[in-house]
Amino acid sequence: MRAWPRLVLALLLGLALPAAPAAAGPPPPKLIIVIAVDQFSSELFDRYRDRFASGLQQLAGGIAFAKGYQSHAATETCPGHSTILTGRHPAATGIVSNVWFDVKTGSYVYCVGVAGTGDPDARGPQNLRVDTFGDWLKAAEPGARVVSVSGKDRAAIMLAGHHPDAVYWWRDGRGFGTSSFAGPAGPDVTGPADTFNASVFDGWRKASPPLWPDAVPPDCAPLEAPHVFGTKPVSGRVPPDASRDVETGPDFLARTDFQDQLRASPLFDRVTLDFAAQLIGLRQLGRGPATDVLAVSLSATDYVGHRYGNGGAEMCANLHALDDALGRFLGNLASSGVPFMVVLTADHGAVDAAEREAEQGVPARRIDAIALVKALNDYLKQAFAIGYDPIVGDDPEQLVINAPGDAAFHARLRDAAIAWLKTRPEVNAVFPADEIVRAVPAPGKTPDQLTLAERFHESYDADRSGDIIVALSEYATLGVPRGPTDGVAGHGSPWDYDRQVPILFWWPGIAPASLPDPVETVDIAPTLAGVAGIAAPPVDGRCLVKVSSSCGPDVPAQPK
Repeated sequence: MRAWPRLVLALLLGLALPAAPAAAGPPPPKLIIVIAVDQFSSELFDRYRDRFASGLQQLAGGIAFAKGYQSHAATETCPGHSTILTGRHPAATGIVSNVWFDVKTGSYVYCVGVAGTGDPDARGPQNLRVDTFGDWLKAAEPGARVVSVSGKDRAAIMLAGHHPDAVYWWRDGRGFGTSSFAGPAGPDVTGPADTFNASVFDGWRKASPPLWPDAVPPDCAPLEAPHVFGTKPVSGRVPPDASRDVETGPDFLARTDFQDQLRASPLFDRVTLDFAAQLIGLRQLGRGPATDVLAVSLSATDYVGHRYGNGGAEMCANLHALDDALGRFLGNLASSGVPFMVVLTADHGAVDAAEREAEQGVPARRIDAIALVKALNDYLKQAFAIGYDPIVGDDPEQLVINAPGDAAFHARLRDAAIAWLKTRPEVNAVFPADEIVRAVPAPGKTPDQLTLAERFHESYDADRSGDIIVALSEYATLGVPRGPTDGVAGHGSPWDYDRQVPILFWWPGIAPASLPDPVETVDIAPTLAGVAGIAAPPVDGRCLVKVSSSCGPDVPAQPK
């Protein structure tokens, strides 16, 4: 009888006190889907978030870190994708840019290029110095499968890692394909792509493919306005003028104008998602003995952003189409009955066309990168009485000294180049490589607090990075567009508009949470390891306890 009052008291206290929050984390998924939207900045996500009505609205209703970070300075496609499933910054992945100059061979290296082969389709992860989450998973769970799909070879390969079961990218005029240097390339891999391509191309021959919606979405119509970007006139209409002139027919696949317009259109992502959805069924992803991974990188937003900027009706219409396409993809996935979770992020952000930014009062400008490097070389040739260009650098933010002579001579060239660059109005800061090497962020320092030098440190590799590191002025756009296919806007800077990207986690039944934490893309892989219940190797990121209750203490990793 004495136990009764204590029981009543316990019940009363239970009614009076709030219930403890349930542990965060999804039910164990059989399929983990990782989606990267190329050039999808936090600013763009925030600008359109209230207008999404389908797939992007669904994913934004999960655990949403609206202002996550690609914390490094090399905000390009290959470096950004290399962080998402490795948990490592580009300084560790070795992917310092899309293309870098190798002084030893005197040649440029494409990030997924394969040396020593005459195969024009040879692409692979040989330049990637570390493993991915998919590699960890396959080592821990026999039977786990990893499949990756993208419009771009470098995006698909960086997400796939070193041991994928299948990795595909779009090849102009031929459709989705692969390379034996990237992963298996037998009939069981190429067959599904060949069948899909044939079906798509047959449909396009019968009817003109819908590159863009026939009518501009109502909220995009006010953004239809003509501009002159550089010396390139753009009508601002949707569909864009150039896409209206594309003709199809028996030979349309060989037409470069069709391939060019396809990439810079919403249809490109829809085709990629359609193929990804077919692969789920054909390979029975999520129905095997272990957890499977499907990585999908969507490239159209990047092509549209470069071609038209992100402030016009073109990007508005593209994002509505992407929202719809993701909605169909997620709807089909939900009906499959496979337990799954989805992560969506981006490889980098972007700035809008300089002229349109200036209309909004932003101190934007265009920089002729080729002219800048030429002027630097002309100065050094005169100052040192030499008859060759001592500086190599298609990317003016990573300049390489490529000259004969000893270390002392190189140091004099470097110091003279830095002094000259510091006088230029289009340059914000200049660093010698050894200063970048020393700029190690303090343990626990969040990505929003990193100095410029520390951001460049996260991208620096002694064998692949430049001798002189340059931060150009904020809101600068490289290049002066002239022709119809020239880019009007870009990315690649250390500034936050290029670094900030959304990081969204979603699974069926998730409790919505919009969080301000400045998490990083390198946090995704260790978090997925926690979700999958496998150990992650030492990485730069951390497992996020707000996503997975299997993480342990949510503390930053020590620098490696």
